[in-house]
Amino acid sequence: MTKVLIKMHTLKAIKLGTISLTMLGVMFFTSIQMQAQVFTHQKTVIEYLERMAQKGWVELNDLVKPLDRGEVYQLLNQLQSNKNLTSIEKEELQFFLSYYRFDDLSKNYVPKTMTVFKDFKKTIFNEPHLINYSDPNFRFMLDPVAEFTFQSAAESSRLTSTGFQMMGYAGKHIGFQLSVRDVNERGAYDSLRIDNTLVGFNRKQTTSNNLLSYNQFNANLSYRFNKGTITVGQDQNVLGYGKTGSLVLSTKAPSYPYFRLQYHPTKWMSFNYMHAWLQSGVIDSAKTYGTGNTVYGGVREIFVPKFYAIHFVEIKPMKGLSVHFGESIMYTDQLEPAYLMPLSFFKAFDNNKYNDKITTGANGQFFMGVSSRNQIPKTHLYAQLFIDEIRVSSIFSTSKSRNQIAYQLGASVTDVGVPYLTLTAEINKVYPFVYRNFLPAQNYSNSNFPLGDWMGSNADRFEFIANYHPKARLNLKAYYMHMAKGGPGTVEQQYFLTPAPIYGFDPQYKRDQFSLEGSYEIINNLQIRLSHSIYQMQPLLRNSLTTNQTSIGISFTAF
Repeated sequence: MTKVLIKMHTLKAIKLGTISLTMLGVMFFTSIQMQAQVFTHQKTVIEYLERMAQKGWVELNDLVKPLDRGEVYQLLNQLQSNKNLTSIEKEELQFFLSYYRFDDLSKNYVPKTMTVFKDFKKTIFNEPHLINYSDPNFRFMLDPVAEFTFQSAAESSRLTSTGFQMMGYAGKHIGFQLSVRDVNERGAYDSLRIDNTLVGFNRKQTTSNNLLSYNQFNANLSYRFNKGTITVGQDQNVLGYGKTGSLVLSTKAPSYPYFRLQYHPTKWMSFNYMHAWLQSGVIDSAKTYGTGNTVYGGVREIFVPKFYAIHFVEIKPMKGLSVHFGESIMYTDQLEPAYLMPLSFFKAFDNNKYNDKITTGANGQFFMGVSSRNQIPKTHLYAQLFIDEIRVSSIFSTSKSRNQIAYQLGASVTDVGVPYLTLTAEINKVYPFVYRNFLPAQNYSNSNFPLGDWMGSNADRFEFIANYHPKARLNLKAYYMHMAKGGPGTVEQQYFLTPAPIYGFDPQYKRDQFSLEGSYEIINNLQIRLSHSIYQMQPLLRNSLTTNQTSIGISFTAF
């Protein structure tokens, strides 16, 4: 007999101290090992699993994000039998499991209906979704999302975001998710998003100059076969282990349409391929045409088509050790079948087709990296190298070298002195002209925001992060960053000056930041945040500037 269960309930207000907060709901995007589904924002649970992996209690493969949610559930489920968890770790484990049990397709998901207000806390911990539907062949959940953040500095700003999220499974092999948010920022908002970690956007036209309005949209449809997953959708994809940035793929640029193949032929090797459709930000004047009227300037604007392909292999020679290497290609004008083939050699094809003629070819890159977890107890060591251009024959020559590269080195140690104290140090360095091309449409970017590290070229930063959890779901963080930024240089310098300008030429500024942050997840996905930061900027040939900034926010959204 087929069992059909539907749950709909109205989320009521709960009291936080003396403040009554109206709770807006949430939903999550997922996947399971027997099925295929990915989801976008996984910050708190991934940080938890990273600690568990550093202690050697699970094997976490988080080189590529977002993660398959079903794999997240399987890792959490493994930890239930671990006898070494502290009381805080056990409490957080049960907290995460209450949310991720939706993704256990080995058994029916039976949502419980909230009946009276006194059961609210118990119910919302077990069933944190506004709408649930479940039967043996299909399950689905839907929630609204909301966020409010107020920021006070020399001038104040505020951000409000509303929308909805949904996800589900069709049978054992198909997963789907959708997230739509309307974001509005008012006051002294940052409309440029340069040299910081704020996510880029495609701005909507508004009648007010004091309003920054944009949408955040993510959607994925995935199919899982025996040893892999095929996904089509629109999302941000991350490649790397960096805490605030990634050299190859990061969350700086807005989401983009893509399709991806992940294949795991053995336990020690995996293959990943992705092809994406990007926004070049460059008008194609030959295809732009007049509309025959004067509305909005009377011109239909056409952008130069832009595409991106990437593939890489990850190998695990022993427990805790992982190495990866691959290549990517940025190309324009029209789809190229060779870059749609996962096993193609992009750079070789580009050279052969166009006889290595730079004015007709594409913009290629190589990258590699390594990760070591718990080979030194409770420690994660990681590194990544991104090669935009290099002359191997003169790599060490001061007069002929052209080393347009970027690298990242990081180390994280957990349970330092006391349980649940994690210390992380990370260095990122991006040499001049990395991510840039003489063809603006082939810059390593999407909508003019970097696909790689948010600093851009000719910059470096050192970061030190201390995370401490004095109680379950409460995270206290101290953060320090020192960053130096040089000028972009000219395209002529990039291509014709030999040796190329050294790192740090044309210095622009140095910046130091110290922050104290606190966040508490009251129930699944309802989080409050408070932070205070001190910034000191030392522009070239000017007096240093010191700024204090305080931010408070509340969100009910996917973590």
